[in-house]
Amino acid sequence: MADDEYTYEVIDNERDARLCAQLIAEQFTNRHPITVFDRITTNSFFDQYSWPLLANVLDERLSFLARHRSSGEIIGAVVAGDLYLFQKKYPYDLSHPAKAIAISDLYDELNDIFIRRDFNQELKPNMVLQIPIIAVRSEHSGNGVASQLHAVMFDRARDTKGFQYAFVRATNPIIRHIYVNKMGGRELTLVDPTTWRWKKKVDRLLYPYNDYRDEFIANILIKLIAEQDMSTV
Repeated sequence: MADDEYTYEVIDNERDARLCAQLIAEQFTNRHPITVFDRITTNSFFDQYSWPLLANVLDERLSFLARHRSSGEIIGAVVAGDLYLFQKKYPYDLSHPAKAIAISDLYDELNDIFIRRDFNQELKPNMVLQIPIIAVRSEHSGNGVASQLHAVMFDRARDTKGFQYAFVRATNPIIRHIYVNKMGGRELTLVDPTTWRWKKKVDRLLYPYNDYRDEFIANILIKLIAEQDMSTV
């Protein structure tokens, strides 16, 4: 699918996937409040988070990139995968070693809260699409790229695999506004990073975001199928 300025494509090869992971690392380490607070370098974010995350779901063919039509440059990417498969591969376990990046363990905890409490039904394959991360180059923001990335991703997830819901963790008020007010999502658990305690054994601060001065992080659930259609799924 394409518009006048951009094309939108499934991420289906390692070369594009690496370029997308690099783009995500650059944008997050320069613009994302909690990542900036952690003072994570672009290389570290790529090695420890964005590339492993995208590589893990590449075969699912549910992640999308946005490409600038005239230059061919990748200017946006959204990573997505089946939450059921993710939790089967990486079950939440407090006995596991702490991650190098504290926010990774906070996100894992939010996933566990969503599965155990927020979702309130049995998790099954091809049921909940997890969207762990999205990024658009700053010079292309405000052009509807993020919205279109979500649209093509939701269409593919729903129409080819029957996903009924999307799950996202929103880390700032702008993203929360988009998912709740524009996409019809519902806020569930809210976590204040300043009071979050690192529950795994670490030799670092137990409250790593005690001095963080930004918004709450929210678990948000979005329905991909209308109520009348869900009764037949």
